[in-house]
Amino acid sequence: MLLNHKIMTHYDVKRLALVLAVQAEIEGMKAENILREQNEQSPAYGEKQFNEIANRLSDLAYAHDEQL
Repeated sequence: MLLNHKIMTHYDVKRLALVLAVQAEIEGMKAENILREQNEQSPAYGEKQFNEIANRLSDLAYAHDEQL
């Protein structure tokens, strides 16, 4: 079986770093919502904010290398 190996370009590395940063932001948002729920407070982040983050991830996926 032949495997298709590709060396990551600096754009690939940058895109991955940006995606991981957004994922960390999402995890922080989720943690804040859990903390607020435990303190019987309303969530800090709602569906709108999570959808905005999802759109940012989608934009990263389709961005041309020079747009990163």
